[in-house]
Amino acid sequence: MQSGQTARKTQRDPNLSLQTWLHLMKTAKAVEAQVSRRLQSKYGQSLPRFDVLSQLYRFEEKWVSTGKLAGKVMAASGNITALLDRMEAGQLIERRASPDDRRSYQVQMTGAGKRLFLDMAEDHAQWIDAAIGGLPETDRATLIELLKAVRTEVEKTR
Repeated sequence: MQSGQTARKTQRDPNLSLQTWLHLMKTAKAVEAQVSRRLQSKYGQSLPRFDVLSQLYRFEEKWVSTGKLAGKVMAASGNITALLDRMEAGQLIERRASPDDRRSYQVQMTGAGKRLFLDMAEDHAQWIDAAIGGLPETDRATLIELLKAVRTEVEKTR
């Protein structure tokens, strides 16, 4: 078994790995661009705003630290403060000083933010299904397993 694993490793084609990465990136960017356009067109909202609301929705109306939120959203962490500033000005979120550490802040989704998120989430699910739902269910299930395996391999190289 060990020699078979070694043979597989030495016969690996690095160009295939690069092609795999390029296709992952192109596909993710294409879907992201399509969803972004639709969120902006229909709701006047960006994908990072949708992502923030999505993460806050998972916290079930509890206050969450901005640091914890920043670790969960896809937006660059350097942009999170400005993003939250704009969302607070738009009354989608509330922000307060942390009761445990006055140097940090916590955020929570407002009622208006929750209503907007629920509307956007319903459309988002439909848009994603329209984009990839044409693939056979077994192919989508296989793709999920393959992507999990890719993420595991990537995490091994940290």
